[in-house]
Amino acid sequence: MKYRKFTIQNYRAITDPLDIDVERNSLIPVIGVNESGKTTILHALFAFDHSNDLQNEGRHLEDTINLYDISSREAAITAEISFSDDEMVAALNAVTPTADQAERLSAVNDQAQDIASPIRITRRLPSKTYAIDPPISEDVGLDHRIARTIVSRSPYILFFDDFRDSVDDRIEIVREDDESLGGWLAIVERLFGRAAEGFSVFDLPDMEERRRQSLLARINKHLNTTLTDQWKDFNLDDTDALELDVTFEQAADASGTTRSYLKFQIVETATSGDRYYFFVRDRSKGFFWFFNFVMKLEFNPKVLGGDDTGTIYLLDEPGSYLHSNAQRRLCRKLRDLSSRNRVLYCTHSHYLLEPEVIPLSSIKVANKDGDGHIRLIAIQDYKGSLKRQGSAFQPLMDALGIKPFLLDLTPNQVIVTEGMFDLYALEMFRQGRDVGFLPATGAADIHHRVSLLIAWRVDFRALWDNDEEGRRAKGRAAKVFGEEIDRRHFLLLPLKGPRARKRILQDLFAGDDLPMARRELGLPKNASFEKTIMLLYYDARREDILAKISLQTRQNFDEVFDHLRLT
Repeated sequence: MKYRKFTIQNYRAITDPLDIDVERNSLIPVIGVNESGKTTILHALFAFDHSNDLQNEGRHLEDTINLYDISSREAAITAEISFSDDEMVAALNAVTPTADQAERLSAVNDQAQDIASPIRITRRLPSKTYAIDPPISEDVGLDHRIARTIVSRSPYILFFDDFRDSVDDRIEIVREDDESLGGWLAIVERLFGRAAEGFSVFDLPDMEERRRQSLLARINKHLNTTLTDQWKDFNLDDTDALELDVTFEQAADASGTTRSYLKFQIVETATSGDRYYFFVRDRSKGFFWFFNFVMKLEFNPKVLGGDDTGTIYLLDEPGSYLHSNAQRRLCRKLRDLSSRNRVLYCTHSHYLLEPEVIPLSSIKVANKDGDGHIRLIAIQDYKGSLKRQGSAFQPLMDALGIKPFLLDLTPNQVIVTEGMFDLYALEMFRQGRDVGFLPATGAADIHHRVSLLIAWRVDFRALWDNDEEGRRAKGRAAKVFGEEIDRRHFLLLPLKGPRARKRILQDLFAGDDLPMARRELGLPKNASFEKTIMLLYYDARREDILAKISLQTRQNFDEVFDHLRLT
């Protein structure tokens, strides 16, 4: 079983059908301003799988009615699921029908191989009922049971929020009436399966004490090896290793019934050799998130036979309490995780949007329209401003600024540009010239970069657009740094012809070149210059698209580089 696509409708402020194609895009970062609906989208996906009903403290199942729709129709989350004939036969054989459904289920089983893949299953809330489209049987109740079984055998949908998904001090070892095991007990059961094949967490209460201790020793060894390896990758603090202690205990409840528990504790060893025990929740928020993430990542309850392909990972502001280096590592980990699974995450952090790691075309923007309805828009279709401070694009703009501001200033010369989009355009037509680039945040900001380059004793050229704003900014910079710096280092874009009064960098693109780039990138005709250049610069097909650029545009850029008097 594999999820291909989700459609959300009438879930809270998601009114119109909102599609998320997880087969086409296995890694989907979602950006947007506060209260734009990012978390709502994750909650809706998480609510599809009944195995998650007791998770996340049930927040994803609360207030699901769309308050913007006075008809108060039930929320509907639909998943398109593909499967093989053998997977469908196995799922139908696992269905437990009521007495009056047995005959109908037998008829369905006889026709199992005629059920076409993919299948569409819809879950409605708050009733929590499933429906299959088209129906498999004539009995709505039987279709509900079949759908539940198919969902339980589909990849797990995991949710990670900002530390509110708490780890209980003690996890009770008790079987649920439901056919599927859920929550932390399911994660622990997977840990037992990985560390001690053939054993189950449910074996512990009835085991002889010495055998129980031997089994727990194997569990502790495997768990600590896993956590320590991951800890080194994240490098949350200076601790070289960490130790977790998993113990078993029993206690009688008020009625006298004996209950069995597993207890997780962090062990810290002082320099004196004394050992101190803490609950997981007693550690830092960074560690708390790390523990949640690694346990669900490594001990995915629905992984069968070691294959976790297709798991849906939903992360709400992942790594918010991790320091910058750990967030960068997490960014790469999410990218690697998406090679076999499906990862959707909401973020305000530019460290999780590094363009060298995250394809810009995969980013979606959550947005509320004037009526408060939530939409999810591909970055190339979003019409918001790229430049306005505090916009949905702000973390992306910060991410795009990481590389230029940390660039290695080793070339002989550096060109200071008005902004990162000018940098991208010039870089694409650099043609092997030994120059570096440093972007400002606008025409008026160039002189701040100039101060740094002078202090670093770097040879540079500062380039402004030849428009009213650029000429005014260059004049102010000349007054600050003097005539000699102005003459040797400050330049305006060369005008095209004696009658020209204005020229900005966008004007270097001749004829149909920018429209051609928009078509190749799948952008609308009216997409901004900034968005077009940004997506082209980071697109895997960049060289192929640039090969179609006209000779006139190439000559225009060559003239600019010649104008900069580069040595």
